[in-house]
Amino acid sequence: MKTSEKEIITYLRKGKKVNISEIARKLNLPTSTVRDRIKKIEKRYVTKRASLLDYSRLGYFSNAMLAIKIEPKEKNEFLDFAKKHEYVNSIYQINSGFNFLVELVCRDNLKLRNWIEEIKMMFSLKIMLFQILKTEEKEKFIP
Repeated sequence: MKTSEKEIITYLRKGKKVNISEIARKLNLPTSTVRDRIKKIEKRYVTKRASLLDYSRLGYFSNAMLAIKIEPKEKNEFLDFAKKHEYVNSIYQINSGFNFLVELVCRDNLKLRNWIEEIKMMFSLKIMLFQILKTEEKEKFIP
């Protein structure tokens, strides 16, 4: 990846509406070059362009990651359940003795606890809970 592509990605990740003219000025490149490089970057490297939300501003004050170890025969059923649940923000397959890392966003800790109790009644699983207290950095890495 070229240095100018990395710089363009840095601007794209700032979360604001993309102003191609401003990026071109800051990088000392023609706007047509920046536009072409953005198209190339999006085609090659971008999976999905999305806004990062501040959940607390939306009234969701409990954010947690759950490492979940589940019986092999229940994995697909659990995955189907989790994908459909409103509190589930992200699901990752992981290793180190666990199957999934599930990110939950809930209005409060009571809703989080209720969700955990619900899945404990539905599935045979082991859970390790990590509550996210503060996000220090997110979506920063550019190779």
